[in-house]
Amino acid sequence: MKLTQSAVSHHIQALEQTLGIELFERDRSGLKLTKAGLRYWEDISTVLHQLERAAMRAVAGDEVGHRLNIAVPSAFANFWLMPRLSSFIECHRDIMLNLTNRIDGENALISNDDAAIELCEGATPSIKAREILSLVYQPYASASLIERSGVSRDSNGALSTDELMHLLSNAPLIRTSMVGAWTAWIKASGLSSPSLAERAEQGPVYAQASLALSAAMGGIGIALLPKYIVCGAMDTGQLVRLSAVGWKANRGYFLRWPARQSGNLALMRFEAWIASQAEAEAAMPTRD
Repeated sequence: MKLTQSAVSHHIQALEQTLGIELFERDRSGLKLTKAGLRYWEDISTVLHQLERAAMRAVAGDEVGHRLNIAVPSAFANFWLMPRLSSFIECHRDIMLNLTNRIDGENALISNDDAAIELCEGATPSIKAREILSLVYQPYASASLIERSGVSRDSNGALSTDELMHLLSNAPLIRTSMVGAWTAWIKASGLSSPSLAERAEQGPVYAQASLALSAAMGGIGIALLPKYIVCGAMDTGQLVRLSAVGWKANRGYFLRWPARQSGNLALMRFEAWIASQAEAEAAMPTRD
C-alpha cells in the first residue's frame, strides 16, 4: 500500500473517531486489539478476504481456481503432512494450497490464513476444529547413549525395570513444549520416586519436537516423543523405544478455522481429505 507508519496511525485514529470506539490498546510494546476491535475485525474480515481473492482472480484471469492458505507447525508439516500431501494435490488440482509456518500464540482470527493446524485442545468460541492426531508420548534414546550408560537389554532389546530406572536416573531427560509430560509419564509408568520426579523438571528444554528428536538421536539424552515423529528414526535404528508405556497428552493436533470460513469450499474439501488421512492413521496397527 506504500503507506508510512504515521499515515497508517492517522487512518486508524480517523476510523476510531468515525466509529466512536477504541480499536487498539497502545503501550510501549506496540498495538493490541481491544475486545471491540476484535469484534470489528471478525465482522469485516470475511469481506476483506473476499476482496483479496477477487483481486487475485482479476489479475490472474481464468488460470486461478481456489486458493487455500493453511498455517502449520514445521514439525507436523515435515513428519506427518508433507509425506501425505501429494494425494490431496493430485485429487484437487483446482485448489492452490499455500502453507505457512504457524507461530505459537498467533490468533487464528486475526491472521491472513484460512485455517491453521495447531497443537491445542480443540474448538473455542468462534473457532471450529477437527482433530487430526492425538499424541501419545513414550521415551526414546539412541543406542549409543544406552551403551554408554552401561545398562543391558534382553534378547528382544527390552530393558528390565531396574535397568530402565537406572537409565532414567542418570541420563538427561529432554523436555519439550509439552509442559509436565515427563512427570505425567513417570506417574503412568509406575516408576515414581522422589529423585526421579525432581529430575523430570530439570532436564534441558528443546521447545520443538523436531529439536528434541535430533537431540535424542545425537545421544544428548532421553526424549518423550509421539509416534508420528519417531517412525523414521526407529526404522533406521537411530532411536530405541525404552518402554511400551505411553502417556496421552491433553492436547493434540487440530485443523482449526474461524467460523466465518465455514462457507469456504476449498477449506471444506481440505478438511474432508485430512480427516480421511487421520482416520487411516488411527486404524493402523500399533508399531513396536
